[in-house]
Amino acid sequence: RTGDERWRLSGHSEIAVPTPYVVGDRVIVTSGYRPVKPIYAIRLTARGDISLVDGESSNEHIAWSHQQGGPYLVTPISYRGFFYTCTNNGILSCYDAKSGQRVYRKRISGGGAESFTASPVAADEKMFFTSEQGVVVVVSAGPKFELLGTNDLGATCLATPAISRGQMLFRTQHHLIAVGQSLPRPIGGQGE
Repeated sequence: RTGDERWRLSGHSEIAVPTPYVVGDRVIVTSGYRPVKPIYAIRLTARGDISLVDGESSNEHIAWSHQQGGPYLVTPISYRGFFYTCTNNGILSCYDAKSGQRVYRKRISGGGAESFTASPVAADEKMFFTSEQGVVVVVSAGPKFELLGTNDLGATCLATPAISRGQMLFRTQHHLIAVGQSLPRPIGGQGE
């Protein structure tokens, strides 16, 4: 409301690309520009200088943190109590969102999916990771890693997909692709 600084945090990357976001009573902040690639789960009540002292992974304001594991470009996703990061080269890590404990770390690149820029989306207990090569990697949500499939869009894709009314929308280099149920046309020709 006022623009006054609420808190500040040192010890992160010089370049922070992923979008911070709120999950429950915490804001998740990540950055992955080498050599420091931190992940912070900051309490919404944080005020002042909340920086960690050397050797600390939490304090009064930071619920948990990791000094490695933050992605460079891809915004992480939190879904059904778990927090997921995906590196540019397709290393997927799953964390317990409450404690910050890493549950698994697996490679999802391969099969044509080599690099990732788009942020993941989730629905129906599944997570969707769209590679720059246009291959969508589908992974089961939850503490057990399960690769459910890959789907090739046949075009370069850098944009994060959108989910709306039973459809997934992918914006590729030259096309907009809708996957899902066919929706009825609005009466009177007016769209939403």
